[in-house]
Amino acid sequence: MRWASLAARAALPRAEHVLPEDPAPVLDWIRAVLTAGGHPYLHTISSAAVRLAEAARARGQALDGVRLTMGSEPITAARRRAVREAGAETLPRYGSVESGPVAFGCAAPEGPDDVHVLGELHAVVQAGTALAPGVRADTFLVSSLRPSATLLLLNLSLGDGGVLGERRCGCPLDRPGWRTHLLGVRSAEKLTAAGMAFLDTDVVAILEEALPRRFGGGPADYQLVEDEAADGRPRLRLLVHPRVGPLDSASVVDAFFRSLGQSGGAQRVGELAWRGARLLELERRPPMTTSAGKILHLHAPR
Repeated sequence: MRWASLAARAALPRAEHVLPEDPAPVLDWIRAVLTAGGHPYLHTISSAAVRLAEAARARGQALDGVRLTMGSEPITAARRRAVREAGAETLPRYGSVESGPVAFGCAAPEGPDDVHVLGELHAVVQAGTALAPGVRADTFLVSSLRPSATLLLLNLSLGDGGVLGERRCGCPLDRPGWRTHLLGVRSAEKLTAAGMAFLDTDVVAILEEALPRRFGGGPADYQLVEDEAADGRPRLRLLVHPRVGPLDSASVVDAFFRSLGQSGGAQRVGELAWRGARLLELERRPPMTTSAGKILHLHAPR
């Protein structure tokens, strides 16, 4: 893009790589824009937005006047709250490389990731119970509607599910007729180990709410990594950012398991199975990121 802009004699600024762990250059840019009377706008992933908010608080810098569009990862109440407490305004988005933008954030939301389906671009339905064994009934199936779509999609599953419904919310995106809403969007992928399977939604609240509330840190400081030991045994590593401070490993692991099994039923059986197999290990290091810079709740290195 830089080379193309130079050839077109409309030079774009030179790109600057900023590490998620040290977003100081982004904060400097935000302050410069605000000082000049502008409104800084960032199109980012939700975990990066949390990191930015945490860095701003540590620096004593407010994000009042900053606007963020967050996506690419689950936008939970904890993540949105962390960003808004720093002063920034946030709106979610939903889409993929294959489909492009599917939905944009509602300004009168019923949840942290409430979005309007862009009805001129895509149709979104749910799989229901008759599609195929093993496919969740709430799985979203996306079909492209515009003739100029890069890929023609017909009931493509992006691996996500949630709540789909029609609603009049009165926000600006409701006026053109975009009244189909998606809410509670989560990956439909499962975490399976020791014969027990959990959806990622079963552990999000533990990683973002329960553990930070008891041991400190924020919603982007805890992560589960699924891999295998040298002998091929399944292994789960609970990564905890070093900045959380001194921790007793046994207490953290025990708190994770107690939170996992507190709802009883299958979750309690899973807790006992994972405890007995000694699957979970605590590791003090920053959560892992994907090649696109995402911090997933459940990370599975390739």
